[in-house]
Amino acid sequence: MSKFNCICVDRQGQRTEIHHEANSVPEVSSFLRERGLTPVSVKKIKSKSLIGQIIREFYSLFSVRRIKALEIAIFFRQLATMLAAGISLSECLENLSSQTDNKNFAELTKELRKYVVYGNSFSQALSEYPHLFPPLVTEMVAVGEETGSLDKVIFNLASYLEAQIALKKKVISVSRYPLFVFGFFMVVVGIMVFFLIPTFKGIFSSYGAQVPVLTQFIISISDFLIRWLPYEVTLLLGASLLGYGYLHTAKGRALLDTLKLKLPIMAKITHSIVLARICRTLGILLESGVSLTTALEHTAIANNVIAEKALRQIRKKIIQGSILSQELRKESFFPSLIAGMVQTGEESGKLGDILLQIASFYESETDYRIKAVISILEPVLIIVVGILVGFFIFSMYLPIFNLGRIIR
Repeated sequence: MSKFNCICVDRQGQRTEIHHEANSVPEVSSFLRERGLTPVSVKKIKSKSLIGQIIREFYSLFSVRRIKALEIAIFFRQLATMLAAGISLSECLENLSSQTDNKNFAELTKELRKYVVYGNSFSQALSEYPHLFPPLVTEMVAVGEETGSLDKVIFNLASYLEAQIALKKKVISVSRYPLFVFGFFMVVVGIMVFFLIPTFKGIFSSYGAQVPVLTQFIISISDFLIRWLPYEVTLLLGASLLGYGYLHTAKGRALLDTLKLKLPIMAKITHSIVLARICRTLGILLESGVSLTTALEHTAIANNVIAEKALRQIRKKIIQGSILSQELRKESFFPSLIAGMVQTGEESGKLGDILLQIASFYESETDYRIKAVISILEPVLIIVVGILVGFFIFSMYLPIFNLGRIIR
């Protein structure tokens, strides 16, 4: 049996954290529900040491991800359509397993169907694959099963996953061009340092030319990099792997999230992305019938650590009797625009719909900011690369003027 750390909510909306020993996640969920507790997060307890966390991240990094997020979103979209047509869940899963071209996903769908046929709920079946279906997904499905609106909830879930994929693509788009230019620059510098500069050095030495200070400086750098290349590669790889592992620990993630909100160019983009994700997650959960306190708990799990802290504080105050719009105004992380629109949603009884509209607004703003940054970065990067390459060329061709006098 394994030990699990469980974050759950009781009937009064109070957040509770307990530990329980069981053989699987569904067994833990069943234990909690029998005691009137709604599971929010159920995770197997692992080593808390930094080394242990880094090793797990390395394993995650090199593991083959055979099922893509888009395939999962399409799966839920098709499942919602079939359920709305009146087809039973087991028959839906059987049909979907035969329609996909991905053998691994087909096998997964068959396994999910076995769980359902053997008497488990669909949410329990999904919880057996936490690397593909996080607690947010399983809890939404569980709410749909309890309220009898599984097709609607799964449809909302598909929309949520698709929106998250689209948002992720926007983030990738802002970094693709700078990374391409940086990679091109590193290739050019590598060719010059390891091939061109040593060649020029041999030419200068054969003619006995006096090398200017600037050229000698560049040659010294090239000699140093070539001489210690094995150690440099080892150090770079080690630092990269350790850095990757550390940034995926709790402390590393906190540091990275803080930096993202302070970097001059990325701060506003990151802020818009986090706000869009929060509003869409919260809106989808409320539209699916999840209570506000439970929805806030789920929303706080997978976001920026600064946002998580603010959301947990807001949830605590709401449990004590406050309202969402009032608490949003107290947190500097959330703009007054959100608080005002949330108040409108509370007064009209359409809070979930208003939050989805806010999410769409911030997604559009994110798209605009990304395009603006790219339009600025393109000429700046070209100029910077041109200056650096020009500097290398000038420093190496400077002694050629002396070669003419030596040959005469």
